[in-house]
Amino acid sequence: MKKLALLLALAALPFALACGAPAGAPETEAGGGETTGSAVPEGTPRLVLVIVVDQMRGDYLERFAPLLKRGLARLLREGIVFTDTHHFHSNTETAPGHATLATGALPKRHGIVSNTWFDRERGQDVYCCGDPDHGVSPRNMLAPALGDLLKAAYPQAKVYAASAKDRAAILMGGHDADGAWWYGRSTGSFVTSTYYGDEESQPAWVDAFNDEDRLAVHFANAWKPLLHLDHTSAYDIEPLDRGPFIDTFPHAVGGFTVERESFYRDVYTSPFVDGYLKDFAEVLIEAENLGADEIPDLLAVSFSALDTVGHGYGPDAPETLDTILRLDRTIGELLDFVDERIGLENMVVAFSSDHGVGEVPELVVRDGGDGGRFDTDQTLCLQRLQSRLKGRFGGGEFLLDTFYLDGETITAEKANRAAIEDEIIEAMNDCPLIAEVVRPAELDPANPIHELYLNNYYPGRSGDLVLVPEPNVLPVPASVIVASHGSPYAYDTHVPMIIRRQDGAGQVVEARANTIDLAPSLAPLLGVDVTSIAGFEGFDGTDRLTDL
Repeated sequence: MKKLALLLALAALPFALACGAPAGAPETEAGGGETTGSAVPEGTPRLVLVIVVDQMRGDYLERFAPLLKRGLARLLREGIVFTDTHHFHSNTETAPGHATLATGALPKRHGIVSNTWFDRERGQDVYCCGDPDHGVSPRNMLAPALGDLLKAAYPQAKVYAASAKDRAAILMGGHDADGAWWYGRSTGSFVTSTYYGDEESQPAWVDAFNDEDRLAVHFANAWKPLLHLDHTSAYDIEPLDRGPFIDTFPHAVGGFTVERESFYRDVYTSPFVDGYLKDFAEVLIEAENLGADEIPDLLAVSFSALDTVGHGYGPDAPETLDTILRLDRTIGELLDFVDERIGLENMVVAFSSDHGVGEVPELVVRDGGDGGRFDTDQTLCLQRLQSRLKGRFGGGEFLLDTFYLDGETITAEKANRAAIEDEIIEAMNDCPLIAEVVRPAELDPANPIHELYLNNYYPGRSGDLVLVPEPNVLPVPASVIVASHGSPYAYDTHVPMIIRRQDGAGQVVEARANTIDLAPSLAPLLGVDVTSIAGFEGFDGTDRLTDL
């Protein structure tokens, strides 16, 4: 657990001795006050570029390495590559993954336990970034992000984030970001929230970029593969078989209509959205003069196409491979741009993912493995459970939502809560494709799977009971999502992690690393004291830094 920050510190030691140690960094007052130091330590990068690829499974880079020629290949060649990096929580979804990468904290501390959770007081689902005042914002994230630490240490620092997904941009940017933008699926424009300022304060360059309509080049042009299917057999790529039809290239982007809204909506589920985001990031860097002076800035860019394509076709489809190959080009162009404008010798580039992805369950079963999807059996199990609870404990509804108990009804019916929990556990443990249902208090930290659920548990937001699915099981039908993630198993937790330092010296590290290691490993490179923010003691990387 401590090897990642230690290896980075050792790699930086000769540079630090020559240029000045991070100990000379400005001190900060509790709560993000004014900078008390007068100078940025020599050797501090002028820009940290954090690149997150949504649903980049841990084995993709190795599996497709011979086909990578540009940006991904460059990061593999010039970065410190951690081959055994895992998320250390159970709900391997977009929001918990991005929040963990941004904060260095686990969901049990930063509070982003899922993309959505059930709010007992409101009696409804709550979106991870939902904000009644602003629509969406980072307010539900209860930990400071790396960008917040940077702004506290250097108030003049600039922090921005962008993605196709609002939650990815918002959570990576943190609470004090100067701006965060994401793709508007109905308009094809990049949009933001009033959390970052009113409409009049929107930078003019954003409107100018949106007015260019750079997506127009893809309208009426099919999505065709860069590599013909005949050349992919060595990589276990096969077109998705949808019953009597084989779904393969080329694909139209948009439905049978000339309306642009259909086209813009489908761009979100194509690799073209990644290239569009790259263009936006380049304009952002130039317009906001990121990396232009000695004050370090931070830009987080989260590419989403691999997730939206992967959900629709699965990890072994030609479409997924094509998205990776196009992403390789896109990241290469972005790295070339920042190298020319800022110089990679003045930057640190970090690369990771919010989660992996499992195989298509039907293909697992076809090939002799165990797996499946929740369908009629699981639905009936849950419905029978409701009847079973009413029959034994009274006429009320004891479940507000799946595994969220209604305490008021339990009290009104004078029912025994523990007995109700026992009944639910007994009933659901008999359902197929469910490994176990257990109380959070009974999760065993010595059990590797249970430990991930403990790390994901936040009182008030998490359910009253924990459901652990069997491996290779999805809770959604194939008509909705072909392949997905969200489990505590290695195919979902294993992700790549690469940190390219200013010197571009490549290294491969096979020791285990966790995604909570990323932020606390970047912090000392920026001269940022991760213990300087008062009121939050949950920075899970702190021990790895203070031990150095």
